[in-house]
Amino acid sequence: MTVVLGICCSRRHPGNSEILLKEALEAAREKEVAIDFLRLPDLRFEPCRGCLACVYKGSCAIKNDDLGILLEKVLQADGLIVAAPTYLLGPAGIVKLVTDRALTLSPHLETLAKRHRVAATISVAGNSQWNPLGVEQLNLFSLAYGYRVIDYLEAYAPGPGEVLLDPANAARARELGRRVARALQEGTGQRPVEPGQCPHCYSRSFRLNGGDGATCVVCNTTGRLIPENGDLHFVPAPPGPEGHFWTMTHRRHHLESWIIPSRDRYLAKRGQIKEMLGRYRGSSND
Repeated sequence: MTVVLGICCSRRHPGNSEILLKEALEAAREKEVAIDFLRLPDLRFEPCRGCLACVYKGSCAIKNDDLGILLEKVLQADGLIVAAPTYLLGPAGIVKLVTDRALTLSPHLETLAKRHRVAATISVAGNSQWNPLGVEQLNLFSLAYGYRVIDYLEAYAPGPGEVLLDPANAARARELGRRVARALQEGTGQRPVEPGQCPHCYSRSFRLNGGDGATCVVCNTTGRLIPENGDLHFVPAPPGPEGHFWTMTHRRHHLESWIIPSRDRYLAKRGQIKEMLGRYRGSSND
């Protein structure tokens, strides 16, 4: 049976993020999909060590945390809805902590490439001026764990449970849940892209490359920002054979052409590097 996983990234229980997430999951359940639920703050995650054991040995070197629980649920789920509060311009820090561990998907890329998996995100902040990166970083989380993002919700309510005071918030969350279920069942229903957004990930954040050139900071798509009818439109350049950064084809290419060969490049220089590191190994208080 099709499974939609809800991931709550808020310590507050039940907080605004969890309320909207549960509304979305219930609406998805009504479309006859199975739902699962996970609260990340109930688990313990270590920071990524950057050791690449997940690539070279097929499993993460960190064995004493709960990443395995998350990974098992993510690999099982066809759909993902992830919700988080914004504190300082972006979602709670646990989102970045766990996003950094997503390279552990490397042994599963071939299998995931054959599946239809979609995600939607829910970002809750006190007001819109303090949430420039909420959706972008949650969408990055979803892409990093192998999903295609098809919808997002931004809600604004500073106090605990205050999101319930505007019925439109719950209604929009339920619409989002139905959209995820419909996309999994019928392959339809992706949210339309608005002016100034990347068509691959809905990002509104771009690195300016000079002139009208720009690069999406979430999926690394390059293109141009073109003024039209008072708005800026991001027009992607023709994609390469691997697509944008988070396609399974590109991820496999990135592994094979860059990450895996990087070990031999490093080993060839390791002696020189060890000599140069000597002066940095003492105490910082020396």
